[in-house]
Amino acid sequence: MTMSTAVSVTKKGALRIGMVGGGVVGGGAYELLKSSSEVIITKMCVRDATKARDFTVRSDETEIVTDVRSVLDDPDIDLVVEVMGGTGLAKTVVVDSLKKNKHVVTANKALLAEHLDELDQIVHSDGTTATLNYEAAVCGGIPIIHTLQTSYTGDVIQQLQGICNGTTNYM
Repeated sequence: MTMSTAVSVTKKGALRIGMVGGGVVGGGAYELLKSSSEVIITKMCVRDATKARDFTVRSDETEIVTDVRSVLDDPDIDLVVEVMGGTGLAKTVVVDSLKKNKHVVTANKALLAEHLDELDQIVHSDGTTATLNYEAAVCGGIPIIHTLQTSYTGDVIQQLQGICNGTTNYM
């Protein structure tokens, strides 16, 4: 039985995820997601495939790769999780994913600070159905963006004040 056959049998209809980054954040996200019957992480792109990980990769479901194109160019991947950090290759991953109509989740504050306007333009361009989800990069992961977008649709919010930074967890 090939990996793709095993995947389709075990998690038929699951959201297929490609993850870029296998460090602390990527490992934590992987551990949370791998037990879900609604998603399957089919590929994880890392710098060094031989490096020992602090988490267990399900080799029957997840292929470890070192070429980011294998994630971006895979037509079976529905969503790309970017957890590599930085603003160079990470921007390429996010931009190319969105342009291929793959949904994106990122926790990359630096990328968003430098390129959010550009990324937002791609999301809202004609023919794009992909979404850019970055709630994990805001307010230490508190679901504030979703709350503001859904719970206050009838209100006009003119200003939002407060300390909204993940480092406040250490205050």
